[in-house]
Amino acid sequence: MVGDREVGRYDTATESYRPIVNLNEPDGFRTNDGGLAPDGSFWFGTMDDAEALAEGQYYQLAPDLTVERMILPEVLVTNTMQFSPDGGTFYTCDSAEQMILAYDYDLGSGALSNRRVFASTLEAGCYPDGSTIDAEGYLWNAQWAGSRVVRYSPQGEIDRIVNLPVSRPTSCAFGGEDLKTLYITSARIGLSDAALDRQPMAGSLFALDVEIPGLPVPEFGSSR
Repeated sequence: MVGDREVGRYDTATESYRPIVNLNEPDGFRTNDGGLAPDGSFWFGTMDDAEALAEGQYYQLAPDLTVERMILPEVLVTNTMQFSPDGGTFYTCDSAEQMILAYDYDLGSGALSNRRVFASTLEAGCYPDGSTIDAEGYLWNAQWAGSRVVRYSPQGEIDRIVNLPVSRPTSCAFGGEDLKTLYITSARIGLSDAALDRQPMAGSLFALDVEIPGLPVPEFGSSR
């Protein structure tokens, strides 16, 4: 698991935590979102917790527990670390710029190329946050300040919008025995008392039944 400015291992059986790597990040920075790559490594990002400096970095935690900074353009708020089912496309978010980005990913060399805007939330007035991928290769994205999760086709077109009773959904993931339940997290941080009165379920976890299942998450260290 990653949190603050370090990577550690948490044992769910004993609830014990062991630090592994301290990140060389400035004071006031923290980790934010992560996901497994096709080679079994764990990718995650960092950000300025005050959201003032657009110097968020991308990191790769290898199966041997070494951490390497990836040479990608810095962003203000890093979010979404997901790959297409065939592993050939990497998705991430420059949340502050209201963009979901896509890269071509070379399964052999691990190189990223062809950075492009996959989808924009500018016109909707909200911010792309965490995401997950379903079995058809569609990307589900939680949208902060948008009160919704959106399903995008592999071409970046909106396929479905699910409205939520909270304004700040933060991420989503598939679960359940058949992986046909989309779990959606949300936040209440920064909301006024009046806003909380209007959305008393802010900060709750939601479950949505879907027709297309998600993909099994591979174990850390196991390649596709």
